[in-house]
Amino acid sequence: MCNDAIRIAIKSDPKNRFALIKLAYKSLKGYGLHSHYVLSACEVAFSAYKNKNRKGVPQIRSAFFKLDRQVYQLNHLLLRIPTTPRQFIFLVLDGSKYHLSFVNDPTLKTGPLTITEHHVSISFSKGVTRFEPEGFMGIDVNERNATVSSTNGHFRRFTELGEVVEIKERYREIRAKVARVTRQDKRIGKGLLAKYGRRERNRTVQRIHRVSKQIVDYAKEHKFGIIMEDLKGIRKHYRKGNKQGSQFKARMNTWVFGETQRQTDYKANWEGIPDWFVDPRGTSSKCPCGSRVVPLQDRKLYCPKCDRTWDRDDLASKNIMACAVPQARPFKRSDDGERGAGGSNPQSRWREG
Repeated sequence: MCNDAIRIAIKSDPKNRFALIKLAYKSLKGYGLHSHYVLSACEVAFSAYKNKNRKGVPQIRSAFFKLDRQVYQLNHLLLRIPTTPRQFIFLVLDGSKYHLSFVNDPTLKTGPLTITEHHVSISFSKGVTRFEPEGFMGIDVNERNATVSSTNGHFRRFTELGEVVEIKERYREIRAKVARVTRQDKRIGKGLLAKYGRRERNRTVQRIHRVSKQIVDYAKEHKFGIIMEDLKGIRKHYRKGNKQGSQFKARMNTWVFGETQRQTDYKANWEGIPDWFVDPRGTSSKCPCGSRVVPLQDRKLYCPKCDRTWDRDDLASKNIMACAVPQARPFKRSDDGERGAGGSNPQSRWREG
């Protein structure tokens, strides 16, 4: 249904998804499904059509369906889904205590439902009130650690990200071996690569989850606002032809700074913790006194003006924390999908969750 709607969109070039629904509704109703499937298919198709690239016609390759929260019913772990008008199927979900903590919480509202070949995904939302921070904590996300500096003078380093680097290096070797062994049979190779890819992703995300949870719990306990670097454009420095080794480029292109910041951001928003994203320029090259530092060995930096030796990660997190609200840049998206600047009101500089 989505691919049919995409073909209609390419032919008619609708201005929005509502126009696409008008164009495709009669055709997609021929599938004999509930009307909400038509609406969801057009929504996904219009998004794929608008985000098409120059490689060719956009296409949905994985089977799935999506329903709004007013269409399905969830009673504990029993899920009711309409197929055709007044016809339903029932699914008994396999949920852990963690899942039940969301399902049985009366303060949470259910959101859209998405079902794929392997997963059932239900989003939840709640209303939160952001508290006024009593201090701030700056987070410097590095390849092997996340360093936190707070206004109470404490430094803390989370080294679990080093395990993520080791996991990715190990699975990179496994994928290379699988590709060599199965080069005569792409079907088997594709299945093995997908299996090891899922294992790598699960083990990586779990470790990042522990790091981000500890950071947010610390901020919640001390009522700190969270400040992170607005990192973008990093991958451009490690492309083919940039005169760098393949191993180094592979390491830097699998750096998990984006996932670490994403998890920290949504968990902070869930707890009502205000967070900001600031310009990363100069955070590792200037001392808090304002002078430039001199690099030493073992990630050490020396400030000749105040005669002090800094750890590179500690200095960066301290400079990020010092940006605080007045100099912070928001993490908002403008109409073209790019990050834009906010107004002069500090309240508008909160990242929207």
